[in-house]
Amino acid sequence: MVSSWVALKFLKTSILWRLLTVIFTVNLPLAPQESFAQIQLRGEVGENVTIHCPVDRHKTITFFYFQKGQEFVNGFHTLKKIQKAKWENTSVENDSATVQMVKLKASHSGEYQCYIQYKGEPNVSNTIIHLSVTANFSKPTVITSCHANRCLLTCSSHGGYPRSELMWKVIGNSSGPMWTVLNVSEESDPNTMLYNTSSTVSFNCSYGEEMLISCSMGGVTSELLFVCVPKHRPEIVKHTICSVVLFSAMILLVLVWKLIKKKKMSCSKTNNVAVDPK
Repeated sequence: MVSSWVALKFLKTSILWRLLTVIFTVNLPLAPQESFAQIQLRGEVGENVTIHCPVDRHKTITFFYFQKGQEFVNGFHTLKKIQKAKWENTSVENDSATVQMVKLKASHSGEYQCYIQYKGEPNVSNTIIHLSVTANFSKPTVITSCHANRCLLTCSSHGGYPRSELMWKVIGNSSGPMWTVLNVSEESDPNTMLYNTSSTVSFNCSYGEEMLISCSMGGVTSELLFVCVPKHRPEIVKHTICSVVLFSAMILLVLVWKLIKKKKMSCSKTNNVAVDPK
């Protein structure tokens, strides 16, 4: 009787354990959870990132699931094979519950969960991982087109994530109707999610004041450019004339000095000629 009771008890325990295993694999998880502090990670598009989920090294892991919301990413189960598809760009170190994610994309940004259960324990620990994937915008380029008293400048930058605002900076008299923003274009690639942004500004150059302008995108700034530059700058013309006059005067003085010196030498030779006694 005792042996039959033990066998029945063992069978019930085995069935219960298998049932719990199926529940954890299909719908994570129904057992009590223990939450830890959230972890913030950063990565760049095209690069790799290593995600270390907190693990108690003194315990044996029964299963480890790494998910993004309800989507299974990668993991392992010591009691059964996981049938769910794993992300191709990920791999897992079973003993340390470490996830390697390669060739990052902007779409990999988001909140992930580390689910861990240890052998002999009913609780499942849950750690939240926030992964921010970024991409640097290209250095902005500015194209200038001027006609009469109006200049149009278009600044463009591409390949950045997340979205950022394009900013213009004007050095000079930027008040009043001197310049206005005509349009801003922003597009996101449906596949890569990277942003391309451009903006066009109009300058009224009838005021005759020269200005310096640059644009920046995501912390990257373009080269400084002159706008509303007069065809003939009075200051430059004045300085040029002064330089030419001064240079001409110096040349004239040198020629006069050489001429005087030559004349003196000629007179000296004439005075030193011997007189014939005949």
